[in-house]
Amino acid sequence: MKQNWKVRQQNSLENRIFLDLEEEIEELLLAKGIDSEEAKKAFIDPGYDAISIDPFLLTDMDLAVKRTLVAIEKGEKICVYGDYDADGVTASALLLDFFQQIEVETVAYLPDRATEGYGLNKEALEYIKDKEATLIITVDCGVSNSEEVEYAKELGIDSVILDHHHLPENMPKAVAVVDPKRSGDKYPNKDLAGVGVAFKFLQAIAPKVDNYDSAQLKWFLDLVAIGTIADCVDLSTENRMLVKFGLFVLSKTRRVGLHHLFQVGKINIDEKNIPSSYDVSFQIAPRINAAGRMDHANAAQKLLLCNKFQETQARLLALEIEDKNKFRQKVTKEIVEEVFGRVNKNKDRKIIIEASPDWNFGIVGLAAGRVAEAFHRPTILFQNHQKDGEKLMRASCRSIPQFNMVEALERNKELLLKYGGHSQAAGLTLKEDDFAEFQEKMQAEMKNIDDKDLIKEILIDSCIPFERITDKLVDELSLLEPYGAGNKKPVFCCEKLRVSQVRTVGNGDAHLKIQLQKEDGQGKVLDAIGFGIAKQFQKLAEGDIIDLAFNLEMNQWNGNKNPQAMIIDIDTSNA
Repeated sequence: MKQNWKVRQQNSLENRIFLDLEEEIEELLLAKGIDSEEAKKAFIDPGYDAISIDPFLLTDMDLAVKRTLVAIEKGEKICVYGDYDADGVTASALLLDFFQQIEVETVAYLPDRATEGYGLNKEALEYIKDKEATLIITVDCGVSNSEEVEYAKELGIDSVILDHHHLPENMPKAVAVVDPKRSGDKYPNKDLAGVGVAFKFLQAIAPKVDNYDSAQLKWFLDLVAIGTIADCVDLSTENRMLVKFGLFVLSKTRRVGLHHLFQVGKINIDEKNIPSSYDVSFQIAPRINAAGRMDHANAAQKLLLCNKFQETQARLLALEIEDKNKFRQKVTKEIVEEVFGRVNKNKDRKIIIEASPDWNFGIVGLAAGRVAEAFHRPTILFQNHQKDGEKLMRASCRSIPQFNMVEALERNKELLLKYGGHSQAAGLTLKEDDFAEFQEKMQAEMKNIDDKDLIKEILIDSCIPFERITDKLVDELSLLEPYGAGNKKPVFCCEKLRVSQVRTVGNGDAHLKIQLQKEDGQGKVLDAIGFGIAKQFQKLAEGDIIDLAFNLEMNQWNGNKNPQAMIIDIDTSNA
């Protein structure tokens, strides 16, 4: 077994608790601290109460609701100001939809990723002033905009901030700053996505709006699921419940735009096909993000807000977004290949920092994620550009668990014009003249990162005998869904398996498909597939004896269903 395969310590099952479940499932539940029937039910079959935590536990939520109710009662125009990613787009669409339902006049504003960047900006505030809005509610942004909040105040515009990002030292002096990461905040879930915070705001304000049926809030959970999954927040607590219920609502969604997105993208989601978190991560969220990456996020927001009288518009927007997503895939591939080429010439560095004026800024975050994943190094990719004649560089950052990116940026903020984000994903802008010093500072930040931390570990939940891979086991694994950060898909390993068939499939024969049996070559056969790894294991041959690290899923084809191993890694040392 490879040295970087780390098998989690197993619990003793001498006194079994969940006799109705396979031992492997019981072991996985115990590892999560679920050690009673009551805890099992709460995890596997939660009630709606699981997402009904009192929203007023969030600091300033009372002030946010109070100011918004005043605006509603006085007939003020409200601007909903979001971010251009899937979290921000879904969060802003959620509030706009709610305000439309209660007939409040709104202004929708999403900044342009390329020309405005993240968060509030003064030009946008002047536009909002011209539109006669007197209250801005930010979603998925705002906590880093102290100066802009002050400028809004000068323009006669109040600000309510609904955010979930890391808070800077100087918090904006807004009417309300609702962020679970605020110091002293009493809300138990510190990992709400931006759309999660927006939904808690709806839970707080809806009961106080005349003639509004709060039971209708459940229909917003489709947006909550998309934004929460897309933002990769921890799914171990309330977020998991928001996603679990949200995926169910998504299968029954009333949103015309989503139905057309599914049709155009050939995404198999309907009442009989409840989506998984994987479907959202790799099919829905990338399409919503593509609008803001390749052009403007307005197209995605409008798509989510289309009503039953806007079928034609919804179809056209879905087709537009599909085209943008295909172009996004092409551009991402080109940037990733270019960075791979540069990194392979200098593999010794602990942090990857690269720049180009030719890169599409909407794509560098995706590319940075791919590079960080492939090399297991913190990665910062810059695009050079000019603004008002000044040479600037802006970047997207992705990190590894051992390195908190946003804290590193905080320690070097004197070099930065703008920054913000999470421990594993952040963004920044600096002057081109400060780029060399920034590189030195970030390399110095890596001095406490040991070389062993730069080797990606594969954490294995359980090593199981080959014969334990059954339909029942795979079916019961679905009880642990939805998967995501904090609730990872279980990883298994089997030792000494015989490869009975090897072939490559897919575009360019990039994927590896193999069949496996016990070492003696007798008995049942297990299908296994690994995406994008055919080149890595091109010497694998029939008859080889291997150890396999894998996820398990049920493969359904032509009415048949069989367990299938999704290959994570192969140890060929026995071959």
